[in-house]
Amino acid sequence: MSRLRARHLVMAMIATAFLVVATNPMRGTSAVFSTRTTNGGTIANGVVNTPTSLQVSINTSGGTGITLLWTATPTRWATGERVYRRLGLGGAFLKVAEFANLTTTTYSEDPGTSDVYYVVRGYYTNANGGNWESRDSNLVKPPVHAAAVDLVNKGVLPGKPELGDQIVLTFSERMDPSSFGTCSTGGNSGMDLTLNATSPNTVVANGSNLTIGTIDLGATGYFTIGGTALNSTCSWNTAETVLTITLGAVLNGGLVLAAHTATYRPDIPTPATLTVRSFLQQDLDTTAQPTVIKVLF
Repeated sequence: MSRLRARHLVMAMIATAFLVVATNPMRGTSAVFSTRTTNGGTIANGVVNTPTSLQVSINTSGGTGITLLWTATPTRWATGERVYRRLGLGGAFLKVAEFANLTTTTYSEDPGTSDVYYVVRGYYTNANGGNWESRDSNLVKPPVHAAAVDLVNKGVLPGKPELGDQIVLTFSERMDPSSFGTCSTGGNSGMDLTLNATSPNTVVANGSNLTIGTIDLGATGYFTIGGTALNSTCSWNTAETVLTITLGAVLNGGLVLAAHTATYRPDIPTPATLTVRSFLQQDLDTTAQPTVIKVLF
């Protein structure tokens, strides 16, 4: 074999070897690239799971403040969670809080006497402008409750229940005045506003005309020697969240000279047809007991 032919044979063998390697790569000796992907593209195909078990509690000592509590989204790569609130059943949800972590699962605010609803959503954001949100959690609404009690001196002597003195009750949302009895429609309480019915430190109105519950002055308070505040009148503010009861004729005999803690208990009334209700026909929550510390009446 001539030297030139041998050289051509060697070159052909080398080319064939390279061709075999290029067309039939051995496992682990080469890489194959598919369409370019990014982390954002991968997450775009994922789902931010919904937070669960949303609950709402109210201030049991009065006021219209509420606290939300929920279980965080199980999506561990989520950025955090957002709280949304809307007014009424037909309102739009507005974001009221955002927490860029999965450890904050509570939120408190004071919605006042508005008719409010809440949901929580999980979310994810990135530096490239990505923004994912979960579906809404369960919808919650704070229970309607008595938010405050006040006793206003309009008579001659402070600390003594007299003609013209006022009992002012504030509720967490719009109420149904008809559920409070005939006094709520501009009439009067008749014989139903009973002072010193069972003790010298309470006023009760759980009768056929007026239903408010019980106001308790504590061990040192003293409303009257007994009897009724005959034909006391009632009026609501325009939002139907504040009820003002102006005392009629009072058989007074007690004088409160110092500040006291007055507690309002919205008892379950008798008869049941006079159960106190909100405008949306929710029964009044009886766990909240608003208080006031002052020289009464």
